[in-house]
Amino acid sequence: MGTVKRHRSRSGRTAKISISLDRRDLALLRGRARRLFEGNLSAVIAEGVRRVREEEGREALLAWLGDAARTSPEQREAVRSEWRGNATRRRRGRVA
Repeated sequence: MGTVKRHRSRSGRTAKISISLDRRDLALLRGRARRLFEGNLSAVIAEGVRRVREEEGREALLAWLGDAARTSPEQREAVRSEWRGNATRRRRGRVA
């Protein structure tokens, strides 16, 4: 006889939905659920939602910053280089 998993009630916090997915996408999600979440497909969906929420936050930040958020490809590469520790530092002249 197999074991029965009991589901915790999360009344008011969750909503049950029905969605349609490409079979390959569903297989991908189920594989991730088995590897990372003991087969919990809802946990994989929640992980994806967290990533969407982060992206929405980044977009909101860029909108709030307005023109200050606009950079050229050269400026972006200079920032990345600095983050990597590759930035060339300007030498300051000696103070007399």
